[in-house]
Amino acid sequence: MATSITSIPNTTSSTSSTSTSSSTGSLTGGVTMGKEDFLMLLTTQLRYQNPLSPEDPKDFVAQLSQFSSLEQLINLNTKLEDSSKNSAALQNSIQLGQGVSLLGKEVKAQGNSLTVSGGKAGDMSFILGANAASTKVNIYNSGGVLVRTIDLGAKSAGEVEVNWDGKDNSGNTAADGTYYFKVEAKDAKGKSLETASYISGTVEEVLQDANKVYLKVNGRLVTLDSILSIDES
Repeated sequence: MATSITSIPNTTSSTSSTSTSSSTGSLTGGVTMGKEDFLMLLTTQLRYQNPLSPEDPKDFVAQLSQFSSLEQLINLNTKLEDSSKNSAALQNSIQLGQGVSLLGKEVKAQGNSLTVSGGKAGDMSFILGANAASTKVNIYNSGGVLVRTIDLGAKSAGEVEVNWDGKDNSGNTAADGTYYFKVEAKDAKGKSLETASYISGTVEEVLQDANKVYLKVNGRLVTLDSILSIDES
């Protein structure tokens, strides 16, 4: 099976100002002054000052100092933003390379999704932290509606694999799509036990959006940082 690298469209949109000296307000009613606003106030003050009684030089020097400090802070903020963007781009590039190196390998990753296709459902896997007196797996559709409950009874601590026949609680075949499962396990005293759901399979594809790198494992998407183990063989 051929593998490829594609891109997940980024559904979030953002806008940024084209001016490094923009402000959140203006002289006509804003609450935060930018560099241009400050300079306009200063030049207007000089233009309309009384020639016979000019502004105190000390006040003028203090205002110039404030303007200089403001400009330095804006420039520093711009540099920090650029550095942050470059760092994020580098990290994303490194993660993409890591994802590509996993193509074709068997992995286990945190996750509780599964797919139904043609009436056939994928497997479900989870880890029990202790021996369970009762264990149930609830399966939900993408809308959060309970579709099927599978009663596994008592289970020993460790990894547990569950096969779903793809039918709902009424015996009808579930529609194709993505589903999610949740494990309810209790000990002999009725106390809830910790469980960790995971998915396993072959990395078929690497995908990337503006923020993260994803791996497609047996048709299911997982993030690179959710990988639990890799079968190097």
